Amino acid sequence: MKSKFLIILILFSIGQLSFSLNCKYRGYLKENNKVYYFGDTGVIKKEVNADYDTFEVIEAVNYSLLGKDKDNVYYKGELLEGIDAKTFKIVKEIKPPFKVFLGYGCGSSGYILEDKGKQYELRERF
Repeated sequence: MKSKFLIILILFSIGQLSFSLNCKYRGYLKENNKVYYFGDTGVIKKEVNADYDTFEVIEAVNYSLLGKDKDNVYYKGELLEGIDAKTFKIVKEIKPPFKVFLGYGCGSSGYILEDKGKQYELRERF
C-alpha cells in the first residue's frame, strides 16, 4: 500500500514540475534603448512604444505584466488608455484560479486598477 501511495505522489510531483516548466517567461525587457514585452501570444519579442529612460516594471506574483513610464501604464505590452502613470494605483492583484504544488500557476491572472475614482479590471483568461 505504501508503494502505491509513493508512486502516486511521485507521478503527481512530476506532473506539477512539468506544468511549472511549461510556463513561458512573460514580462518586459529593456535593451538597446528600447522596451520589449515577451508574451504568450506566439510573439517572441514585441517592441513597446514606451519611454526607455523612465520605464519601470511593476512586479507581480511570478511575472511582470504591468509596466509604466513617465506618462503611461502598460499591461502585457499594450498601452492602457485613460490611466495616468502618476495617479493610478493597484487595488488588487487577481491570482490565478488554480494552484500548483508549491504556489500559484503561471503568473498573475489580472489586476484591478484605480485612477481618478474609476476602476479598471484587467484579467487574463485561462
